[in-house]
Amino acid sequence: MRKIHLILFSSVIFPLLLISCKKELTSKASGTSSLTIVNGVVGNSYLYTNFNGDKSNGMYYSGISAVDYGHSGFYNSYYGQQKLGLYQLADTNAGSKPVLSLTLNLPVNTIHTLFLMGTPQNADYMVTTDQLPYHPPSDSTMGLRFVNIAQGTGPVTVNLAGHANGSEVADLAYKGVTPFKNYNAGSAVSSYTFEFRDKISGTLLGSCVVDGVNIDGSTGVPNIRRNRNYTLALLGAPGGLAPNSVIIVNEDVHY
Repeated sequence: MRKIHLILFSSVIFPLLLISCKKELTSKASGTSSLTIVNGVVGNSYLYTNFNGDKSNGMYYSGISAVDYGHSGFYNSYYGQQKLGLYQLADTNAGSKPVLSLTLNLPVNTIHTLFLMGTPQNADYMVTTDQLPYHPPSDSTMGLRFVNIAQGTGPVTVNLAGHANGSEVADLAYKGVTPFKNYNAGSAVSSYTFEFRDKISGTLLGSCVVDGVNIDGSTGVPNIRRNRNYTLALLGAPGGLAPNSVIIVNEDVHY
């Protein structure tokens, strides 16, 4: 029977369903690819991943990885032409249809980010194949790029707080992705605050603080910024379903 088990069978199972999934620094297995999934679909709490596409994977929600809205999940066990179905809880699509049903091209030893956006009724996506900058240990830098996955927005600009609009990015359209840019992550910089603004009106759409930049790590608290790469993504959707916001996605992959 063609069926994906997307029904809560009892209140006993329910606590097991709320599984959050976050990006972690995970060693990539040999002979696979790296996939980060960013959940920017407004109007859902979790999207559940079925790497059998729209076919039953023989598991209930308690055994399926989920990505919370405004968060990311990291996967490195798949390669080649890979099917992926993304389902919401509680499922509201007739016949347990996925919010999105995709076939991803994931060549061995490649790095990808899947950005999900829109709403469950009008979901959209974008896949990037990423070449992450290398930061030598002797070079106190970090790499940042900027992405606009706020459905319905016009072009936006990105600036550092206190600097002119567009000081970092002058024009970032919907589904726009900038290259990675190196930023100083030395001891003199404690944090950066980035602002995403409507290009025409200058209205602030969202901001994000990249903190912990100058932590030296000598006290047992690691510096999670230096020599690493991150994406700053603007989320949102038209109609006021959720306010625009900016999230930080860790793009570091250790081979």
